[in-house]
Amino acid sequence: MIISLRDILLPAVITAVTLVPDVLGADVIQLRHSVRRAAVDQPVRLGDIAILDGAQAEALAGIVIRPADSRAATGVIHIRVAEVRGVLDDADVYWGTLDLEGGLTLVRPPASTRQLVGRDSEARAIGATELKGLNAEPSKGRSAHAAFIAAADLLDSGGMVAREIAKAMIISWGPEASGLQLAIDATAAEAMVADATGFSVELLGNPRSDRCNARIAGQRENGRPSRATLARVDVRIVRSVPIASRDLRAGRKLADSDFEMANRPVRPSDVVLGIDSLEDRQLQRSLVAGAPMTAGLLKAEFVVERQGRVLIVASGTGIQVEAPGIAMEKGRIGDTIECRLRTAGDRDRNARFSAVVIGPGRVRLPDR
Repeated sequence: MIISLRDILLPAVITAVTLVPDVLGADVIQLRHSVRRAAVDQPVRLGDIAILDGAQAEALAGIVIRPADSRAATGVIHIRVAEVRGVLDDADVYWGTLDLEGGLTLVRPPASTRQLVGRDSEARAIGATELKGLNAEPSKGRSAHAAFIAAADLLDSGGMVAREIAKAMIISWGPEASGLQLAIDATAAEAMVADATGFSVELLGNPRSDRCNARIAGQRENGRPSRATLARVDVRIVRSVPIASRDLRAGRKLADSDFEMANRPVRPSDVVLGIDSLEDRQLQRSLVAGAPMTAGLLKAEFVVERQGRVLIVASGTGIQVEAPGIAMEKGRIGDTIECRLRTAGDRDRNARFSAVVIGPGRVRLPDR
């Protein structure tokens, strides 16, 4: 009995249509509610008014949202999310792996009435910014001391809480857990359970995303629950990815010879490309030798056109299936777009499904 490629792929496509695919994890730019300027003759940069969570977001910290204006020394500057998005659009940021959250940020003048204004004050103002910073809430990003450690190693060398979190994460990842690395900020939780008779760990959020939380609840001697706390868990997974064979500058037109394949820890949400998908693409920012190459590092450009032909890739354990399809919208590498099989009718909405753009004219069904 001969089974056609369409017969193999169609069940996977139907599953993709009936299940709502998970949203790819992304770096987050979270606008603060209120900050205070250190000096009025310095521009307001993205890093001044936002919590930047993730490498791609942190790389945008120096982008100027408002230029320096000493006339605004005594007033409050209102910066809305639409203005920030417009500035980032002008900077050609890649939104496929980046989220912008928040509404309005109030930028208040310096607390001191003595302002650092004037051409000769620039150096002093920069120093004041670096030392004083902004009077805003502490960053909610990952603690600087929480290093990534293989989940299997945490079972032997981690604290009580870290071990239980690692166990839960390994169960969630199943066979892929052999490449799982975790950064767990459990200092407060470890201190809380030190004198407890027992404790429980519950994972909150999606443990297969870039980050999740673990809820740790202690138990008193009388069996009654005590207070609970949260521990942040950042996730990396070791995958075979292209790595730079030499230092590569931003804007460089890439060639196959610039990369080689190697195992590196990457974010679960990172779209990993084949070396053949990098030919003639441009880097959005510089890459040092040995660093992994993912879709978020490429200059954003559309590689799939609306109504254009695409090759649909579906993979499972030890098997990969390909079939011809049609893109219902244009997309950049890393974008999730709507597609259909080439054999399906254009008006048959039941035959449409979501897929991730992985290269010029190539899309992949998302993992279940």
